[in-house]
Amino acid sequence: MAGGPAGSDILCLQNSFADLMLVVGLDENTGLIPELSGIEGEGMMKNLFYGKFEPQVLCAVSANNMMHFFPHPRQDFEYPLQQLETKQNLFLKSASAYNTLDCIPKSKFNRATHQSRLSIRSTSVTPGAISRHMSMRRPYASLKKTTYVQNLASSQQFPVPDEVIKSIQYFCFPDDLQITEQKADTSVHFLVLTDIHGNKTYATCITFYRPYIIEKEYDGSLIPHLDLSGDNSAVAPDRIRCYIPVCCTLISKYAYFETMKESLSYMVHLIETESEDMYTYIKLFAHRLTMTPTPPPGRVAIEFCIHDMSFTISPSQEAEKQVIDIPLYLPFLIFPPDEILRILSAIMVENRIVFIASNYALLTVIMESFLNFILPFEWKYTYVPILSSKSLELLEAPGTFMMGCHSKYKEEVNQVGGLVVVDIDEGSLSINPEIADDSRSVRSGDSDSIEDLLDIPEIPEEAAKLFLNVCRKARFQFDLVDTKRPSHFNLNAERSYRRRKIQALNDLIVSGCLELMVNLFRSVVTETRVEYKRFNKQAFLDSKSGSEKSFYEKVMKTSMFKKFLKDRINDKTDYWVKLEVKTRPQAKSTESGPSVPNRRPQLRKQSSVAVIALNTGQFHNSPVFRMPDLGDKVIVYLKETIRLLSVAVQKSQHFQERASYIYLLGMFYLACNKLTLALENFISLASIDVQILPKLVVTKICQQMKESELQDLISRPGFQALSDLMGAPVSESIHRKLEESVNIPEKDLYYDEFVECVSVMEMTSDTDTIGRLFRALIPSQIHQNFIDQETFAAFTHCWKENNKQCLNLGISDKDLLESECVLRVSSLCKTDYGTGRVALTDRRLCFVKDISSEMREITRLSKIVELEKKTMFSFLKQVKVLRIKNTGGSRFTAWLKEERDDFCLLIEEMWAGKVVSDSTKDIHAIQKAAQNVLLVDALLQSGLDEETAHHGNREEAARQLCYYRKYREEGHHNVPAETKEVLQNRIDPNYGERERKTVHALLYTPGVPEHSVSPRLWVGLGDGKIKVYNASHWLLESEFVQTKQSVILSGSKKYIQFSRKKYETHGCTCLVAVDKKHVWAGSYGIFIIDIETIRSNKTLMDHQEIVVDIVSIDDGRYAFTASINGIIMKWDVQKLTQAQPPIHLENVRDLRSIKYHQEHIWCGTWQKILKLSGSGQILQELQFTVSEPKFQPAEMDCFIILKAEGENTKDKIWAGCRREGEILVWDIDGTEPSHRIQLDCRGISDMVVQERRIWAGSKDGRIYIINSDSKKAFRTLLAHDDAVRSLCNAENRYILSGSGSSDGKIAIWTPNDTRTESGTYIGI
Repeated sequence: MAGGPAGSDILCLQNSFADLMLVVGLDENTGLIPELSGIEGEGMMKNLFYGKFEPQVLCAVSANNMMHFFPHPRQDFEYPLQQLETKQNLFLKSASAYNTLDCIPKSKFNRATHQSRLSIRSTSVTPGAISRHMSMRRPYASLKKTTYVQNLASSQQFPVPDEVIKSIQYFCFPDDLQITEQKADTSVHFLVLTDIHGNKTYATCITFYRPYIIEKEYDGSLIPHLDLSGDNSAVAPDRIRCYIPVCCTLISKYAYFETMKESLSYMVHLIETESEDMYTYIKLFAHRLTMTPTPPPGRVAIEFCIHDMSFTISPSQEAEKQVIDIPLYLPFLIFPPDEILRILSAIMVENRIVFIASNYALLTVIMESFLNFILPFEWKYTYVPILSSKSLELLEAPGTFMMGCHSKYKEEVNQVGGLVVVDIDEGSLSINPEIADDSRSVRSGDSDSIEDLLDIPEIPEEAAKLFLNVCRKARFQFDLVDTKRPSHFNLNAERSYRRRKIQALNDLIVSGCLELMVNLFRSVVTETRVEYKRFNKQAFLDSKSGSEKSFYEKVMKTSMFKKFLKDRINDKTDYWVKLEVKTRPQAKSTESGPSVPNRRPQLRKQSSVAVIALNTGQFHNSPVFRMPDLGDKVIVYLKETIRLLSVAVQKSQHFQERASYIYLLGMFYLACNKLTLALENFISLASIDVQILPKLVVTKICQQMKESELQDLISRPGFQALSDLMGAPVSESIHRKLEESVNIPEKDLYYDEFVECVSVMEMTSDTDTIGRLFRALIPSQIHQNFIDQETFAAFTHCWKENNKQCLNLGISDKDLLESECVLRVSSLCKTDYGTGRVALTDRRLCFVKDISSEMREITRLSKIVELEKKTMFSFLKQVKVLRIKNTGGSRFTAWLKEERDDFCLLIEEMWAGKVVSDSTKDIHAIQKAAQNVLLVDALLQSGLDEETAHHGNREEAARQLCYYRKYREEGHHNVPAETKEVLQNRIDPNYGERERKTVHALLYTPGVPEHSVSPRLWVGLGDGKIKVYNASHWLLESEFVQTKQSVILSGSKKYIQFSRKKYETHGCTCLVAVDKKHVWAGSYGIFIIDIETIRSNKTLMDHQEIVVDIVSIDDGRYAFTASINGIIMKWDVQKLTQAQPPIHLENVRDLRSIKYHQEHIWCGTWQKILKLSGSGQILQELQFTVSEPKFQPAEMDCFIILKAEGENTKDKIWAGCRREGEILVWDIDGTEPSHRIQLDCRGISDMVVQERRIWAGSKDGRIYIINSDSKKAFRTLLAHDDAVRSLCNAENRYILSGSGSSDGKIAIWTPNDTRTESGTYIGI
């Protein structure tokens, strides 16, 4: 690597704290450049303190380059600085070593010194010329070649957009540059600069004043000379003492406003101490700040020192968020809570907004605060926090914008109609009346009226009330809190205290505002169908009351809502989703299990929830990485930082800290142009926390490498994951367009298209039901494999009409049960209760009185005894009636006329579903039966149309669709009494899937009430998906796990899908809670899932084959993982590093499972069980042999270790035969089986211990409960219609069993109801 004369290499950091420092103002080289032309000499002298002057960009400093622009553009070849160390601090080299203005001799009034510059002092170097010179590539002085090799370690020397350079001086001095007679106070303000692509850069400007003497030259021109005398005595008549402002601007990709303010303030303090060394201090600070990294999101902060002053760069808490480095509590001190809500609403509906204040610094802070309040919504229009005096005309621009300007321009602002004006000084919001025929306020493409645009809708009351608690706590006054604190004289300690206090307040405010956003838009998730890219806009609006609807109607038209909705549609896992999942109200159990998709909009409404602890007294103590001294050679600094980071990686005890150190390590290797080492660290980072992986940087590295080098790298061990990391992003064209309405296709539908339409319209998502419906709509005599357009249109119309009729029935909420759904309403008819309608719900039959809509229960479905179809006479006419008998002996008769047969069929299906649900304990049967009723009704009604294909066969088609009616008639619902006594529930994880999959793994995790985490059942399926159920009610939770690039969604049910195709063969093989916070899922790799958030950002890919088992030991400190090829690894759970070298079992290619018992590892293969020491030495071997095998060779499918109960007994090993109904039992130290248990089945697939009983699942779907002492099976349970593939003991409360793909269900058993063969209960 080549370096400049100062020993600095052409290197830079991709994540540097600052990108560029600019110095803006006027000095000896620029001369005085008046804003108005034609003012010269004597006139300028008289109006020196009243006139305005044009500021100039004096110099620009990046990590490896410094440019001066006056009197002519030139590069400073002495930059970066060489520094000399002393015991005290770093003394700067003599100023004469640098080609800057500070090298001017002490005699500031030497006429000869400046004579040659007179002709150029009043000329301005144009912004375009400055930009052009800044973008030029220049070789360093010591380089032999003039060519410049571009790479990521030496990117463009001034990494800022051209448009920033062309206009920056006007934003540095928004009120123009003015020379003062007395020294003014140093001031700070902040800028947010946006380029043409919408990318933001952040700047902190500090303006200070330097003493000058203005001298009138012999030709009448005025020349400023820096006055270093410190003498305020009178000067000659042709001279004037004055102060000229200089603005140092620090530009960064990151919004570290306060930290930049601190560092610039310290720099100005040093400059004012030694004014003649201004540029040397600027070089020192610029080099340090541009060579200091920013930390990745997470836990680790970065500390660096300049002289004896330390500065801390705190990390962002979320990967998707920019860092917050401003005091967010200020808006709550300025505005009343109601006004804050109005301002938030104005931003949310994208009004044209102008903030005004008498303090420029407050403008950016307040505007940035409000943009942080609305996250994850993002402002997508013009955003200019500070308008200079020359850019006020932008206020009259058409379209949407958010701008800020000084309150001195309030009169001009008020003249622009249609603006929402937020007055920071007064803490108020007002709306300028719209000027007639002024269309500036109308957004492009919108049809809103002016009145609508000027109206700011109120934020929904329930969510707003909860937010008021945040407003109250956020009104924080340091003076009030500090009254009890003693005075402090340690500046660094006081700064640290203040920073931590503000951070705690910021955390409170951010959490409260995010809670507000979650409460406002929680129901968006309910109406979103991710797999079909659909959002039901109308259903979403229908779920809102009249007062709320105005707010949502306006918000839904905005760009920020569309972006938010796009993220939800694309299944983005962000901080909003995490909080929404965490605060989601728990579903209440009902007697019928899961409810039908709600058909009444008022019941869709979800209440707001407050869970944020309003506690500002606690501080976060983040680990701090201290940067080494920069020194005089960058390469030495980089190497020393790499050494320190490597040590930190080894010593870190927490995987999140380790991830931060690995991220920084990769960035510093990249700065050294060591691409392979950088990629190696980024690959390691992806396995620990993919959320903070700099994917763009990884892509650029790969693009920079040659194709052959890249392919060679990917083929190396440990680099296989690189192909996944550099995978091309999915093109937007590949994604389906977001649809807010569902239209009936104008074509015939083949099966796949039919499945999609039925699912999107939320008719049903069950594949078996859809298949039956498809066949029912095509009569057997019609030989075709599609549904014709007319038939499907008629069917859909009838389904929607029934939905509308049920919604418009007028039944009040108090008349319906919890989550009850009306399925069908008869026509007006005569009944035993009077004239009215008969309503069928998913729970009961009800009578709805005409006109008053009073509701009266006829009978519960579970109490129906008989449905009798009769014919009765009324006015000499025969009328078809339906008589309903219940268990109480009462009868109800309804004169349904021609509706009787159809209505009776619907009741029979719903009644049968209830019976099947009660008999089989299948909690999904009620939901499926209710959906069948809706589909059967639409089928019957559409069949009345002669144009439909099933017109002549509608009754037969309807009976074909009544699945539970037929299921009950055939007696499949009858379950043996001994099975029914133990069976508590059945759930179907394959419900709604296109194919039924095997339940490979089951895991129960207890709840954590203090974190609002319910008990959960984790289900690993054969296609790699993991579904998570609430174990209190056995309802599927609408949350998901994200693993790298593999998140997919099915309706409202979210789950994992591992990304590689080969995962689909074995799916999720094992699930283990390694500690109280994490679940490890094994497949081709180990996916680490956070139990609280159900989110995975960490993946261990060290195993080269499928992971078959995971065992947690030492209270979750370590875990063993085993792959099918005989590799066993021991992991440090906190560090996510291997705790010892892997164990290789020679000649083992069929490892099935492992156990850890008495500090030994027990391994089960097809033919034997091996006992290993902790280091992997084989200590014992048990051969698996069957007495009279029917199949050769005899193979073992599972084994367990049963601990001894008494002192004189030994631990036992139980092993089940794969293809024989035999279980072998060994003593723990034995070599031959001590017992052989014969069972009447085709093989044992899994076993689990429950107290002193063994539950053994068989290949033919039975579960045998075996007494461990007598070695006899005393009860047989008819569990599944396919093999029992997994068993789980839920803390002895339940035993859960999962089955093969033909059945694909989970049975939940209550072990304390288990009885012996004699009929007596076995206590637990």
